Amino acid sequence: MEITVLCKVVDNFGDIGVVFRLCRALSELRPELELRLVVSNLNAFAAISSGVDSSRSFQEFRGWKIFDWNDREACVKEFSRRPPRYILECFQCGRPEWLEDILFSPQFYSVVQIVNVEYLTAESWADDFHLLKSGTRSAYIKKINFMPGFTKKTGGLILDRNFVRCLSEKNHALDLVERSLGKNFLPEDFSSVFKILLFSYPGNFDFLAAALSEFSESRKLLVFLAPGAGFESARNSFCRFDVPFASLPFVPQETWDALLSLMDFSFVRGEDSFSRCCLLGTPFIWNIYQQDEEFHLVKLNAFLERLGVREIERFSFLYNRHFEIQCGAEALAVLEEKKMLFSKENSELEMKKEILSILNNAENLKPGFKRFSQELLQNGNLAEALLDFLEALPLS
Repeated sequence: MEITVLCKVVDNFGDIGVVFRLCRALSELRPELELRLVVSNLNAFAAISSGVDSSRSFQEFRGWKIFDWNDREACVKEFSRRPPRYILECFQCGRPEWLEDILFSPQFYSVVQIVNVEYLTAESWADDFHLLKSGTRSAYIKKINFMPGFTKKTGGLILDRNFVRCLSEKNHALDLVERSLGKNFLPEDFSSVFKILLFSYPGNFDFLAAALSEFSESRKLLVFLAPGAGFESARNSFCRFDVPFASLPFVPQETWDALLSLMDFSFVRGEDSFSRCCLLGTPFIWNIYQQDEEFHLVKLNAFLERLGVREIERFSFLYNRHFEIQCGAEALAVLEEKKMLFSKENSELEMKKEILSILNNAENLKPGFKRFSQELLQNGNLAEALLDFLEALPLS
């Protein structure tokens, strides 16, 4: 079986992170599977996967064929010669113009199944949207929606081999980190310090730095600061408040999984890191992607309701507020229902107080996160569910 995977990188590394993980999981389940990846931003791909050459419009990697979405000539040559039968259109990314020309040519008569692998959401509509058919402008081009999610009525979450091993074998995770970053990167007392990973969108982190500085007075602390959009602002705050931190370089996705699995607490953004933290069962805070009219707060609320760890709700809403944006009706309704109508003037002090309470109570929060992760693991592997679906189709 051959599967073509389309990825248009929008959110830095979240999109390509999920696609890379999905492809690895698919190949692990079916080593004979032929994958062709069409990626719009090879720089982002190369940043999380050593071995990808961002300067090449075509390359072979891990037995897959990788194409630059933007190189029409190279892509038309390949996909005209061997048109796709199965297409994973990830996150409603659409299709490149050159692929549209091939699929909807008057001379094209092959049946093609497009699967829109959607963004992860905890909202209840995911159950109804899963495996819902969509129309196209050709009877030969079929399309269906495939939802990752938090219930058995969705496709579940991706469980690739390395992540599952990091989940259960801390020595494996530690070895991965040391081989990637060097044994001297981690302090000798690594096992005994309280370890926090921060991977965030830009913002003012003075409140967090002040809280961590106070927290470190009673507990030895080390923060791992991940590269990306929020790195500089967080580093500046940590330096001002003398917070002990280590700056992470870009690391392969497998190493990133290992790091996450070794943390006591994490702040993460991006779908891939968010989904990993949901599965790990250790306390974390989700920095959700900002949307117009603060609609992301509706999505955040849906997740918090499923998670059921009430102690992090107040901070989560504060941390994800953008006071300069006018709240839409749906976001406002959530904030009113939750009694979370804060003012900007007091938000920094509130966040410091809340996160300090959360960190001091982190051990007692673990059972709630662990219960949630166990429920998700029982839902099965999205990659396996996707393959089962494709293999059952009449054109397979």
